[in-house]
Amino acid sequence: MKKLLHIGLALASCWASEAAAQQPAKAGPTAAELKKRFASISVGTEGESDAFTNLVDATDRKLVAYLKTHELSAAEAKTMGLGYAESADANHLKVFTYDYSSGGTRGTIHRPVLQWKNAAGQLFAYSMDEECGFAEIHKLASTGRTLYLLLGGEQGDSQCFVDQARVVELKGNYLLLTSTAFDKKPALRLCNVEMAFDPARQVLRLDLAEYSTEHDETLPAQWYRPGAKTLALKFENGRFVKHL
Repeated sequence: MKKLLHIGLALASCWASEAAAQQPAKAGPTAAELKKRFASISVGTEGESDAFTNLVDATDRKLVAYLKTHELSAAEAKTMGLGYAESADANHLKVFTYDYSSGGTRGTIHRPVLQWKNAAGQLFAYSMDEECGFAEIHKLASTGRTLYLLLGGEQGDSQCFVDQARVVELKGNYLLLTSTAFDKKPALRLCNVEMAFDPARQVLRLDLAEYSTEHDETLPAQWYRPGAKTLALKFENGRFVKHL
């Protein structure tokens, strides 16, 4: 009797496993669903309710899930309501951005999500949990490492547009955000300082005409000479140094 009971339990366990294996995989978010979400978010305002905050957080997660299985062209991204920037190399690092209103002097808030692929062509995506409209991606010259410079900006308040240069690294399946390219930091954020990168010379030029040391983030002392109107930083050996 015990033997029959054990056989019955074993068969029941097998049937349960088979049934579970035959369950269809949960469908991921669709382009139509994301487009609808972006449209809803774009007419909302930061901090207007817990529901809106939850909608934004959930949209981050859904966009990441979608980008892990879909490649988008610039035209397809635009159709969905996304901003788009990409690198011109085999890893195809891309930044997709959606936005909404701050409801105040900050104006528009941007939410960036990065997508890349490894040597096998597998897609990955990551939400930076940061507010910045990255518009450019440049490959940095670095032996043995895959480094990129992201350029963009975000309105800080009515008097300050925060320009940002950030270095990220791809390492196989992983995106590393801990670079020390800018004076031991991964990013350079400055108020009202336009930045332009020359890929051929690997030089980042900063327009300091409206630069002020009164704001929270300032240039390192070894880079800035009081009264200087421009600054050039050259990428060498994994970091930016002052270029004479």
